Amino acid sequence: MKQLTLAAALLCATAIAPTAYAQDAELSVSTGVDFTSQYVFRGVSLADDAVQPYVEASYGDFTVGGWFSTGIGANSIFAGDEFDLYVGYSVPLDSSISLDLGATYYHYPQGGDFFETKDGAAGTYEVSAAVGFGDVPLSPTVAAYYDLTLEAFTLEGGVGHSVEIGEAQSLDLGLTVGVVDGDGFSYEWGTASAAVSHAFSDDVSAYIGANFALNSEDVLDFDSAINGDPKGSMLWLGTGISAGF
Repeated sequence: MKQLTLAAALLCATAIAPTAYAQDAELSVSTGVDFTSQYVFRGVSLADDAVQPYVEASYGDFTVGGWFSTGIGANSIFAGDEFDLYVGYSVPLDSSISLDLGATYYHYPQGGDFFETKDGAAGTYEVSAAVGFGDVPLSPTVAAYYDLTLEAFTLEGGVGHSVEIGEAQSLDLGLTVGVVDGDGFSYEWGTASAAVSHAFSDDVSAYIGANFALNSEDVLDFDSAINGDPKGSMLWLGTGISAGF
């Protein structure tokens, strides 16, 4: 289910980086592709090895993007594909606080036609709001999500820190915790990430990183569908490359 787990801590760091240089332009576009040894969304394992390309365009304070995930390897037949469309608006505030509003449609092609939900099998709709504090140590963020289809509320908080380790390299650290309260299910999770990023130019960058996640319940995940052994803790690797225009 896309965007924001620890894969998010790594993937979003890469997705955002290439657009930073173009903040003063009216239109900026970023694109890239990531590989992850496990697709984890909000503390839940949804697939083993996966390739995840994306493209995003920003115009002023508005952003629109598309993100795709497909499983690869021997177990990929058990992991459904996913295609997400999202839009966002950054509310202009002062330089120390950011407010971002968004909406996402999560689509699962094997579950049905586009824009159909079928109780979440074919897709779900979600709205979100996130607040960031840029001038505070560790740049904390707080985000709230509500899935209109699954009637699930998610509250997520995170911190991050980046350390320069070379002229074009940085070590990026992140920690995220969250709670989900849905119709008939609820759980908590925490994730931690560490990634090394390298900027080949102002427009192109790449990263490689490691991630670890815990969740409080035996919630549905990829392994449980195969052998009845849900993952309460997960360790996985990720790498990717992105470019901005």
